[in-house]
Amino acid sequence: QLVDNTTMNAFLCAVISCWALTSTAFAFSPTIIARTWTKAASKVSLSMKEENNDDLSSFSLDRRQMLGQTLSASVALGGMSFLPMQAIAEGGGIGTNPEHPIVVIGAGGKCGKLCTEILNAKGLYTKGVTRSGRETLDSPSKFVSYGPGDVTSYDSIKAAVQGASGVIFAASASGKKKGGEPKQVDYVGVYNTAKACLECSVPKLVVISAGTVTRPDSAGFKATNFFVKYVYGDKIMDYKIAGEEAMRELYAASSDKSLGYAVVRPGGLSDGPPKGSAELNLSQGDVLSSEISRTDVAEVTVAALLKGAATDFTTFELNQNEGLNKAQGNLPDLPSELIHTGTSSYGGLLDGLFTDQEMQSKYPSIVNSFKGAGIEPIGNLA
Repeated sequence: QLVDNTTMNAFLCAVISCWALTSTAFAFSPTIIARTWTKAASKVSLSMKEENNDDLSSFSLDRRQMLGQTLSASVALGGMSFLPMQAIAEGGGIGTNPEHPIVVIGAGGKCGKLCTEILNAKGLYTKGVTRSGRETLDSPSKFVSYGPGDVTSYDSIKAAVQGASGVIFAASASGKKKGGEPKQVDYVGVYNTAKACLECSVPKLVVISAGTVTRPDSAGFKATNFFVKYVYGDKIMDYKIAGEEAMRELYAASSDKSLGYAVVRPGGLSDGPPKGSAELNLSQGDVLSSEISRTDVAEVTVAALLKGAATDFTTFELNQNEGLNKAQGNLPDLPSELIHTGTSSYGGLLDGLFTDQEMQSKYPSIVNSFKGAGIEPIGNLA
């Protein structure tokens, strides 16, 4: 049901105040919780606007803005042939051949559009995929084409990624009315995309997920689930980690180990100017969190794709140094080798990452095995 801005903002402030009173459950003082959640209320705009992301013409919040702001406050493709990796190497690399572009899924959203713009600026051939196949950049480019693709349909997304030299998954839940709930997009959608990339021999899939998805007791996890459910659907954080795990299981079962993935987990997303690589903090273990500009997220996402095998089978969190803190107070300190910061380039942040398997083996006390609560088996949904 649509409500006016004043009513909804008043509702949020009331909820936030109640949250502050029960803050002891989150290992924060009431003063800190009240201050940070009041900041969240001022930042989360519940304006009634026509949603342009992913071609949904319904009134709703920007899904990543809601998710990102609640996280930050809590911390204070058809017809192309299959294309093996060897063929891409012989053809000049990822995105260098217009017949084998980099596919950006969710190109109508903010992060997806930024990824498309960055790839275009690099002179790399890119296909922006939205449900309708509409154009998303402000002006035409010889490097950018468009095509339809629905992540909730395996056949649709397989057609969209066929022939791709790399894929960026920048989609996320976009509302109940259009079949864009977290279950369908962040869980089934990631599974369908990973399955299609493996079937079509796409060398690399990079998925934009979210920080704190393995920390269900953190304020960020709880708050994001709470605020998002009224607009986009239930348990978005649970379904994001479930989608990650479903993807990992597919790649683990694949006999072709030349095909890889990477997972980018940004902190609270903002529309502010980029900080640049020197002011960012890239870590592993899902321990640290702060705000992060969408532009910085897009730059690192593109860098992770273009880095090739160096980022295969890795998962990492991305935040700005300013305001950086643990997602919850009782988490362990990270060893220095799991923290990357102060580099002169976005790609430099990605040097020396541990694979998911290496993280499990070397740091079992840091990696949390949480895979989502009350998640249906993927076989019942996909």
